[in-house]
Amino acid sequence: MSSPNPESSGPPLRALAMVLISLAILFAAIGALSLTGSDDSEEAAAPEATSEVAQAPATSQTAQAAPASTSATSSAATTSADPSDVEVRVLNNSDVSGLAASTAATLTAEGWTIAETGNYAESQVAATTVYYGTAAGADDAAQEIAQQLGATATELPATLTGFGNGVIVMVTQ
Repeated sequence: MSSPNPESSGPPLRALAMVLISLAILFAAIGALSLTGSDDSEEAAAPEATSEVAQAPATSQTAQAAPASTSATSSAATTSADPSDVEVRVLNNSDVSGLAASTAATLTAEGWTIAETGNYAESQVAATTVYYGTAAGADDAAQEIAQQLGATATELPATLTGFGNGVIVMVTQ
């Protein structure tokens, strides 16, 4: 009296399939959370590090620029923007994580004072653009930054005035 189907010693196949499906859903959820959370945390951490680095050059340049400005003529001061005089904000307008932080690091190395980095998702900009507001020296600074980045400079649209009247670098790729 033997049975035609031997009894298995493990869990039924249906239970094993349910466990595997549950694990797949769990890992998919963790992956989705890590993708959406990594861009925000990286961009949020970057301004603190960037602004600390940006403050040190600004202080030393201000101390060095004070004696030079008394002997310099006013026409020489307007030919080149003084990086310590203009607040620059770098906003990421792409899906590339950390793009604003890396562009801010490049500009900091060039002597610019970075006031803020972050993301901008209200609308899409076709190419990296440097916007200038009504702050003193913003136009000259934007032209110089645009030349350094290989971008174009244009007047600040009304939709970006919430970020201040200095220079806003909108990076796309």
